[in-house]
Amino acid sequence: MKTSGIDVVSLTAGEPDFPTPRHIKEAAIIAIEKNATKYSPNQGSPELIEAIARKFSLDNDLHFEPSQILVSNGAKQCVFNALQAICNTGDEVMLITPHCPDYPEMVKLVGAMPVVVKTTVEEKFRPDLRRLRRAFNSKTKAILLNSPNNPSGVVYDRSLFEDIATMVKDAGVYVISDEVYEKLIYDDVRHFSIGSLKRVKDQVVTVNGMSMTFSMSGWRIGYMGGPSPVIEAAATLQNQQTFGANSIAQRASLAAFSGSMNELDAMVAAFKRRRDFVVESLSSIREVSVVAPQGTFYAFFGVKPFYGSSNSRRIKNSRNIAEYLLEHHHVATTPGLAFGDDECLRISFASPMNDLEKGMKRLKVGLEILRH
Repeated sequence: MKTSGIDVVSLTAGEPDFPTPRHIKEAAIIAIEKNATKYSPNQGSPELIEAIARKFSLDNDLHFEPSQILVSNGAKQCVFNALQAICNTGDEVMLITPHCPDYPEMVKLVGAMPVVVKTTVEEKFRPDLRRLRRAFNSKTKAILLNSPNNPSGVVYDRSLFEDIATMVKDAGVYVISDEVYEKLIYDDVRHFSIGSLKRVKDQVVTVNGMSMTFSMSGWRIGYMGGPSPVIEAAATLQNQQTFGANSIAQRASLAAFSGSMNELDAMVAAFKRRRDFVVESLSSIREVSVVAPQGTFYAFFGVKPFYGSSNSRRIKNSRNIAEYLLEHHHVATTPGLAFGDDECLRISFASPMNDLEKGMKRLKVGLEILRH
């Protein structure tokens, strides 16, 4: 549509719209000029592993030996490496909706079966403990958690993690904790790492990356820390699949960890202003259900009341309503079906405010037309 000259506002971005901070880019330029362009060790450069270990300790109360850390080509590869290392054919991996679209397919690719535990917008996307307990069985090998959550922006609190830790401890189940959005949080909410709970620390693999904190999505650096047997197996797999991550991007990542966080603070402040605008705009639309995101740069909101109304008989699911908004009102959203919840849409506020203002106006007009 854009190629045809149509003015489409896209609210689908899955990455920060801010540039990578200058000191990080300069570190990469220096690395190139110094010819630091050869293979890096499969596990990651020793200097970067040391910086990651220090970050885990200071930020997350996670304490790893260097051998318990693996640097990969993005956090997504870390999650997949962990699943490959942990799962056998026929195992089950528990997911909580809404979840990252990649998770179910990754689980299937390693020969395991995704078991989905539903949450709803009415529950503010907080998992019901009774449903979680019922999902555990003798085939459960791991639970894959994501907090702050893509797409809902929900940040799980320590009390929920304490309850989950009790369940996995009793069941002997691994936790893969995807914490890539940990620095993008608002309203004095605090991020908590389940791996810091000592009773389950040997069952938790913690995944993170450079993409969201430092606006380095294209640099493709992720990292994880966890129990030695899992990390060793994951490193063996990575050695045969991709080998070590980009050497220049690793130098840049080292500079990111050691440099100023001022640009991160400014980015979070901008996201919070946009978050407030988006939530206010969505809340003004009758029959839209929205939970104010505590983190990330996404809003996930309920649109089921608009399905099958007198003006929308062809709109039966989230894909239909996303197509309607795109084709008739030129605003792009992401169907909730991709995240395991067909009653919602996701929008990203990783867009300039003028785009958000225009996009939210179009979305409101489009949904209000469906109500009449």
